Amino acid sequence: MVSKLTFKNDMSKKRKREKAVEEDDLGVGYESKKVTSSETAKNEVDHENDEEGWVTAKSKDDLNGPCMFILNDSPPVCMSSDGSGKVFPTVIKSFDPSNVQQVFVLGNIVQSDKYTLKSYLGKYFTVSKYGVCEATSEAIGREQELEIERKGTGDGWVIRSAWDRYLCLSPNDVRCDSESVGFKETLMIRVQAKFRKHPKRTIDESQRKIHTRELEEKVGAPLDYDTVKMLKRAFKGGRLNEAILDVKEKRKTDHRC
Repeated sequence: MVSKLTFKNDMSKKRKREKAVEEDDLGVGYESKKVTSSETAKNEVDHENDEEGWVTAKSKDDLNGPCMFILNDSPPVCMSSDGSGKVFPTVIKSFDPSNVQQVFVLGNIVQSDKYTLKSYLGKYFTVSKYGVCEATSEAIGREQELEIERKGTGDGWVIRSAWDRYLCLSPNDVRCDSESVGFKETLMIRVQAKFRKHPKRTIDESQRKIHTRELEEKVGAPLDYDTVKMLKRAFKGGRLNEAILDVKEKRKTDHRC
């Protein structure tokens, strides 16, 4: 069988191609694509929205779905519940759950700024008049209603019962009978990133474009080139409503003449 003919220059080209492939695999050898500041910002937002796993709640928009309540002590302690509904503290090694008993499901009461907690068995977290905490209820009443507020500084949250007492988590007990907020009443709340409620993004009117059809709908009549140009300038300057009124008045005057 006759082999393919090769030439001296062919060998040098082949080596160059092989070298380019090797450099590409290592991420070197090619000019990097320039990324604009707007693309960088978009990538950062996408990364924030795509964040997975457990994260620390920063605002009330984060308070939704599975969560952990942690006293950031040394060592840290989290609130847990068992199959009988007993609520108790558990020493943890990380801020991610290692057991379903450490997870509660946080929900918002309809038409209210109050919350409920469910254990991993679906039983509601309940606080008695005397501050006893358990997860045994199958329905929502006064004893299941909780207020959750962000503390003034840091990532701490405070939880208040319907009896106007604060949840206190310590290495020895979980109670809800504190009358004031201190270290043991200031808790970290960990939530699953995918369940966080992201606020709707509003469009900056100064950044968007307005089209001729939209201007004609606002005026209620077809517009010539010069009028459209003037209205678009007024839109950018935040004076669109005034300019439209002027256009309408001018049209009325022209019709009278």
